[in-house]
Amino acid sequence: MSMTNQTDTDTGTSSSREEVKHLHDAGNHIKVDIWADIACPWCYLGKRRLDHAVATFIRNGSDDDRAVEIEFHSFELAPDLPVGKTQSMMEFQVNRQGLPAEEARDALDRMTRLGRRSGIEYNFDAMHVTNTALAHQLVHYAKAAGRQLAAEEALFTAYFTDGRNLGDVEVLADIADEIGLDRADAARSLAENEHLAGFRADNDLARSLGVNSVPFLIVDGTHALIGVKSPATIENVLEQAWSERVRTR
Repeated sequence: MSMTNQTDTDTGTSSSREEVKHLHDAGNHIKVDIWADIACPWCYLGKRRLDHAVATFIRNGSDDDRAVEIEFHSFELAPDLPVGKTQSMMEFQVNRQGLPAEEARDALDRMTRLGRRSGIEYNFDAMHVTNTALAHQLVHYAKAAGRQLAAEEALFTAYFTDGRNLGDVEVLADIADEIGLDRADAARSLAENEHLAGFRADNDLARSLGVNSVPFLIVDGTHALIGVKSPATIENVLEQAWSERVRTR
């Protein structure tokens, strides 16, 4: 099974593509694998656009018994950020990204306007930029309990809107509790790095696929979408994947 993206560029080695095929379930649904970082505003926007596209895809095929399974995979954009320390988004943009303060502010304002069009309230002034490894491990913990999508949305909101510190185990345990998971067990899991191996495996697979920016989507194991796409573009790829699925039944 070949993998092509929207610019007809091959992605990853043969062995890594085979590994992606194993991620895809051959049941009667479309599978979307998405690599994202919780600290990436474009990933939050990409998730929201994916949500809109999936809703439209399902609605337009109400007679087809359509279903879409979404699975998030970890991708850490800034693994060298110190654990347990935070900085403001402006400090990060100026000191890490090397942007002049005025240019950084303009970029954040543009992102804020883009987010509002999709129902996202970016609150960059309240953000605590920090290492996201623990937050990713919480997503893996939630995945094992069938609450991955709820965890991903809760973490994005906590980070970008509410200004919560996602490098703090207690904050993450609170978020676990808020989405219906056992707070104490989530805290234990994070303290023991129970899902560190899964977090690292996601990052390793992304590198083997040649992924160097996120969001990165693979639809039904065959179509790659790199970066933030419009809901219409995503929906078109879902329709194409569904048509291919129907033809092979």
